Amino acid sequence: MKKLASAFLILLLAFGVLTVSTGADEAGGKTSVSEAKEMSVSVTKGTEAPEYTAPEELFSDVKPGDWFYENVSAACSMGLMKGYDGYFAPEGSVTVAETLAMASRLHSLYHTGSADFVQGQPWYQVYVDYARKNGILGGEELSWNSPATRRQVAVFFARALPETELAPINVIAEGAIPDVKDWYEGAREIYRLYRAGVLTGSDAYGHFQPDGIIWRSAVAAIVSRMADSSLRVSLTLQKRAYPDLPAQAPVEDSVFATSAMVGNSLAQGMMAFSGLKGMNYFTYQSTTVFNPNGADPDHCYDSLLKGKYDRVYMEYGINEINKGVLGFTEAYSALIDEIRGQMPGTEIVVMAVTPVTEKVSGEGYFTMSRIRAFNAALREMCREKDCWYLDTCEALCDETGFLPEKLAGWDGSPHLAVQGYKDWAGLIRTHLPPA
Repeated sequence: MKKLASAFLILLLAFGVLTVSTGADEAGGKTSVSEAKEMSVSVTKGTEAPEYTAPEELFSDVKPGDWFYENVSAACSMGLMKGYDGYFAPEGSVTVAETLAMASRLHSLYHTGSADFVQGQPWYQVYVDYARKNGILGGEELSWNSPATRRQVAVFFARALPETELAPINVIAEGAIPDVKDWYEGAREIYRLYRAGVLTGSDAYGHFQPDGIIWRSAVAAIVSRMADSSLRVSLTLQKRAYPDLPAQAPVEDSVFATSAMVGNSLAQGMMAFSGLKGMNYFTYQSTTVFNPNGADPDHCYDSLLKGKYDRVYMEYGINEINKGVLGFTEAYSALIDEIRGQMPGTEIVVMAVTPVTEKVSGEGYFTMSRIRAFNAALREMCREKDCWYLDTCEALCDETGFLPEKLAGWDGSPHLAVQGYKDWAGLIRTHLPPA
């Protein structure tokens, strides 16, 4: 069937009475199988979109002005959801089984024109079987009575209609949804629904919160937009305010289990002395943006590219300080592009070239003026490439503008003392980019 899904479903509703067997209150969860009744929806004949029932006539907890008002009206008028005891419970959850039931009905309506399911024990088994048979669900066993996550709802509903019926109306680039990387489970379906205007995210940047529990109000929005394309939403995701990372309360080290750090011997020092646990380190001494593997490709940059990480922290520059700034940033940019090619959507954090003591700076090789020139170029590179810039240089300097002697390492700097690495780790914990 090649018609638009919305037109198809609306015509089913318009030319007569569409009866949907609800069985247990799959979207409400409080009606037993024995109490369940048939629900019918009848609308005026015609080819235009039906006039949906005003939800306040059905539910005391849905009012004009609620963001989900129109969606609840459409979802309930089409028989895809219902409430109980005069309430819709917009902040209630739906179970995995209830989500599968709705997705199965939607699929059946589109392909056969009806949604007649004969329920047995347990009530949801008929929907599980149907979903597996029709590609909505794989062979995995799920916790059917647990609250569904936003990811599960998106995946099941996206598979309920052919891709042709979810035509893109939004330009959403790969990696543009901040918390949905392209290798995440369900990423393909989630991006499809964003592009089709079915999903809009939880903020202006498009965060999806894939593992969060979904509310009934959000389910109503999704299922109504699936069935009626006139309800789909055009959107443009805002870009975040690169390059400077804002400060926030420190996070637990467990957050960094999906992060990686790559770079030179200063990054090695972070691995050895900072106490920043959980981070995945890919470091080797003397590495540069021109030779990011050094002498150890098995544990350095090439090894990083074999994984998938939400955030990649990069530390280069001190070994290139005698090179030209332009060539340095061009080579750095090429590394960033290569990482993004392997991990679309990964947040890149470029860390500043670390400072040196006044004594070392005065010796004429690692000068603070040279370091600050490199860091200014790094910050501008980050602005142009939509990367984050973490200014470890100024954070480690004292009021004189140099690294204090107490934070200097075995060589007097550029390497750091243990406390210097710990202070650096503290900066990372309080300046976390969104994943």
